[in-house]
Amino acid sequence: MKDIKHIFFDLDHTLWDYDRSAEETLSEIFQELELALSGLTLPKFIDTFYTVNSKLWVKYNEGLIDREYIKKERFNEIFAKSGVDPSHSKNASSYFLNNCSLKPYLMDDALTALNYLEGRYELHIITNGFLDAQTRKLSSSGIEKYFNVMVTSECADARKPSPEIFEHSLEKANASRDNSIMIGDNARTDIHGAKEFGMKSVFYDPSGRKKSLADYTIQSHMELLKLF
Repeated sequence: MKDIKHIFFDLDHTLWDYDRSAEETLSEIFQELELALSGLTLPKFIDTFYTVNSKLWVKYNEGLIDREYIKKERFNEIFAKSGVDPSHSKNASSYFLNNCSLKPYLMDDALTALNYLEGRYELHIITNGFLDAQTRKLSSSGIEKYFNVMVTSECADARKPSPEIFEHSLEKANASRDNSIMIGDNARTDIHGAKEFGMKSVFYDPSGRKKSLADYTIQSHMELLKLF
């Protein structure tokens, strides 16, 4: 792609398979805590997790809550909605935080795309995730070697879609708006944020059904081989 030298990726749902990792970890929690004895089913447990987790992360991205709130309250809310003894929430939260990020799963063909892009472009990550967890994800999935810079919301003291985190990321990478592009799955935080900041963007939408302001839209990481 003409003039592009730096590619900034989102991590969760874009490169690292959050859903597969979370569901495997939740299944382990379900069995370990014997939650079936409470009348709860695994599908219901997973669905409730996604409902609560999504709501909390929207609030986090809007700056309404911090990471400690998510850590402390996520499973309290999940168990309250599920009719499960809330005394389980602390153990569940600890297990999830310590184990989910150790899963090695990547999105389909993400590794193929990274192998292709490596050496052709400078690769970086901009994520609203927490530094400790995101670092473990890169290590456990074996992709840390591909990236020169990773900026988290904690490092930048700002969260996507705010321009401050993009500005901080470009400074760290010694990049500019004109020679950089953002790739992500979230139409608001990744794509709208990049657009408002003045960066080109690629919207990763496996469903092919979502809309965004991106310059390009892909359904598969294999499309990056043609795009770049």
